[in-house]
Amino acid sequence: MSKISKAGRAVVVSRCLKIAKATPAKVQTCPLCMTPLQNKQRLICTHAFCAACLKKSVDRVGLQCPVCFKALSVVGDQPEGEMVLKDLTDCFGKDCVCIMYNIPSGIQTETHPNPGKPFTGIQTEAWIPNNSLDGQEVLKLLQRAFEQKLIFTVYATDGAADRVVFTDIPHAGNL
Repeated sequence: MSKISKAGRAVVVSRCLKIAKATPAKVQTCPLCMTPLQNKQRLICTHAFCAACLKKSVDRVGLQCPVCFKALSVVGDQPEGEMVLKDLTDCFGKDCVCIMYNIPSGIQTETHPNPGKPFTGIQTEAWIPNNSLDGQEVLKLLQRAFEQKLIFTVYATDGAADRVVFTDIPHAGNL
């Protein structure tokens, strides 16, 4: 028996037929080009694609999985650390939130400039206004960026030890 899908294509429907579905993690063929995976890229939803096919898909349809349409999340190379928030009622005469970052020193991973070598961590603070409009929205975005490891990165230096630095997300040290 067949039905017409919303796209106008005939879809076969059978109650007797059981189809074994492979889980996305077991598939070794790119679902976009139907060839063996080249430079495999696995998304958070576990679907895997050739790196070139995924790039083309993102260019065409945006940041979503081309199979399940789940939003893609970008993950950076920020080392492990913590972001602590502290409400301050009198911060330079204003109500603000102090963001305290602590990224301890450690060993670089494959995503950093010199894997296996040590890097120097960072302890720093930033302040943002604690108001219901702009400040709270910026705070949510900064928390999301920190969770996605986008605020800091390891910077390779000439001669000195590699160190953790801010990425391109601007922070102010004072109001």
